[in-house]
Amino acid sequence: MDSAALIFNPHAGSLRRRLAPERAAALLRRQGFAVELRVTSRAGEAVELAALAAERHPIVVAAGGDGTCREVAAGLLGTPAALAVLPCGTGNDFAAGLGLRSPEAGAAAAGRREVCALDVGFLAGRPFVNSAGLFLSGEVSRRAGRLPTLAGRLRYVLGAAGAALAHRPPVANWHLDGETGAREGAWTLAEIGNGPRTGGCFHLTPHADPCDGLLDFCLVEAVGLVTMARLMPRAVAGTHLRHARVRCPRAASASLELSEAVWIHLDGEPQRLTAGRHAVRVAPGGLRVLARVGAVPRAARAGEAGA
Repeated sequence: MDSAALIFNPHAGSLRRRLAPERAAALLRRQGFAVELRVTSRAGEAVELAALAAERHPIVVAAGGDGTCREVAAGLLGTPAALAVLPCGTGNDFAAGLGLRSPEAGAAAAGRREVCALDVGFLAGRPFVNSAGLFLSGEVSRRAGRLPTLAGRLRYVLGAAGAALAHRPPVANWHLDGETGAREGAWTLAEIGNGPRTGGCFHLTPHADPCDGLLDFCLVEAVGLVTMARLMPRAVAGTHLRHARVRCPRAASASLELSEAVWIHLDGEPQRLTAGRHAVRVAPGGLRVLARVGAVPRAARAGEAGA
């Protein structure tokens, strides 16, 4: 019988739809796994648990939202273990990109044991598996994180409304791989997408492919409140890219010069980034993942877990 470590975030998702740890373990046992269950008790613990689990198990399962997936993935980088996901968070954007809409679907994907190699992004040396956001995007995540989990995905919409009212575009310079000059000025929002969706409903980088060795950038020049209000529903639909103030380059690496400290998010988790110069890069195929069949390109398939 194959073994799997289950790293469970007990605070993920709304109270009404929260997955119980034993229920999550049962889903994996039905797929033929002997399960080692570990429940997290603090932020960052999933990184440590994943690194230890990779020494004992071919598959490490993240049960939680995008933040939990990022932490578990960070612990697995550089190991042969594969990441499986039981999505039970608020946004579940990373899981959606893998074709996983429920914990049951995640368990079924783990049971097939077919591994895909996905890219991993890095901002200032910090990994992300789905997206990283700066300026307004980071402020939205900070505000959404303060709202009750009972609000579900509405937290991001409310957070976006509050952040837009208080936002002051900071000055920053972007130097993208393959471009001769810098993109300079004040920016309302920047999203760096490894996957197409963020915040549970926003398609800021709708064409991002986590298997192409590139990152998709959505850079929105400084705009007023009225323009922001008009862009927001278009960002949900992914039609904002045609706006005159939106730039959408693609690159494998970039650098960013900040004139002041700003809020960012890494897979929905708010963090603070200091002023100065910071690197952005992608590690092609850096993470082994178990996805739904057909959810990622055939070229990204990397055999079976444990092989």
